[in-house]
Amino acid sequence: MKSQQTPLKKIIFISRDLGMDSCLLSGLATSGYEVLHESLIQISPIRFSYAQKTKWIFFSSKNSIEHFFTQEPLVEKGTKFGVMGKSSAEYLLGFGKKADFIGEGVDTNQIGKKFAEIIQNETVLFPQALDSLQTIQKHLSFGNISSNLFVYKTTLRTDFNIPHGEVLVFTSPSNVSAYFNKYKILPGQKVVAMGSSTLRQLNSHGVKKALMPASFDDKGLLKVILSCINH
Repeated sequence: MKSQQTPLKKIIFISRDLGMDSCLLSGLATSGYEVLHESLIQISPIRFSYAQKTKWIFFSSKNSIEHFFTQEPLVEKGTKFGVMGKSSAEYLLGFGKKADFIGEGVDTNQIGKKFAEIIQNETVLFPQALDSLQTIQKHLSFGNISSNLFVYKTTLRTDFNIPHGEVLVFTSPSNVSAYFNKYKILPGQKVVAMGSSTLRQLNSHGVKKALMPASFDDKGLLKVILSCINH
């Protein structure tokens, strides 16, 4: 006797808290799918009293930008800024800073290699999460003088209930870990990974097939979600 397969609902789950003005919500409004959006992690700031002098500061996420600048660190004039993608570059502008390096695509290893080529042997500071995978740092040569500054920490939530939806969109490795602490992938579910680091985390949980957007912004994410539900 065959085991009964768990029925999937016409639901798209996105592991991020979205505002009402989100282009993802508006872009999926007529899709026929219910969109559930909720971060599966809790972010807590880590206080720091000093940010050392450096030629570059690289931010791997919007959280690292927010929890660095809201503590009003002293950043010397002439310091250059690097970000993972266009979305973070726009967020950085909100703090009055312009990105001098903007990663292209969603392969964090390739972004790391490109950043290393550009900065050569200049110093770089990485404001980051306590549990950061430090993907960019791995591509810096021994000539680079890099330092990590922990500005926030992530805690995996357990107080959530996600229905068995057709599409699962994971926006970070930590969100993947939180989800798989409670659930497993079901037959027929389609999975989207926001970036190669998130994809590798999915692979470690046995997810062999996942789609990735062409860019880290909502436009790229919307395009890949629509391709999931239209095929």
